[in-house]
Amino acid sequence: MLIALTAVTGIVDAVAFLGLGQVFTAFMTGNTLFLGFAVAGGVGLTPLGSLTALAGFAAGAVAGSRLGAVTAARLRWWLLTSAAIAPTLLVAAALAAIGLDSVRGDLEPRHYAVIALTALAMGVRSATMRRLGAGLNTTLVTGTLVTLVRHSELGGGTPDTSQPYRAAALVAVFAGAAVGTLLLRAGLTVALLVAAGVLGGIGGYVAHPASGRAHNA
Repeated sequence: MLIALTAVTGIVDAVAFLGLGQVFTAFMTGNTLFLGFAVAGGVGLTPLGSLTALAGFAAGAVAGSRLGAVTAARLRWWLLTSAAIAPTLLVAAALAAIGLDSVRGDLEPRHYAVIALTALAMGVRSATMRRLGAGLNTTLVTGTLVTLVRHSELGGGTPDTSQPYRAAALVAVFAGAAVGTLLLRAGLTVALLVAAGVLGGIGGYVAHPASGRAHNA
């Protein structure tokens, strides 16, 4: 499940970077760097797009965290709600992107709407995964890579049972980015709908009564 979520991250940010003006809507490190580049006079950047993504992601993280806190005693209701929010936001972004071309110059107002909705979805999803206690960070490649090396014999550590999943997560980001790039040939809407479908399927599985999380509720 976590590997699939990591792949979705790759798809979403391929769409954002290649189709929405070189911004990221899941990996916030990139937006922070882009803003620093822009402040120092870097050219070819879209600082307002990066700010929009950062604000949307932060708002989504706040909403996801608050929802988890408010529904702490009703785990199943929280799982069902959280499972629906992020895919719904991605579908909304896909609808907003109908007929919208990938950015080749200045961003249009609808580009900003798609950025905001996508980043909001990723913020909610990230907050949800944190609250679930996911042992694998689905939006932090650098930390995953460092942990993979630290727990390896080459890094002087002792391999544990999570090593294969960490390696698979790195491959999943790569694969998701490649898939997202290919999907983008069919348009922003198609790529975002595929990401929403995968995210919704995973969320539905987690919230299903037969899953461990839902059963514990």
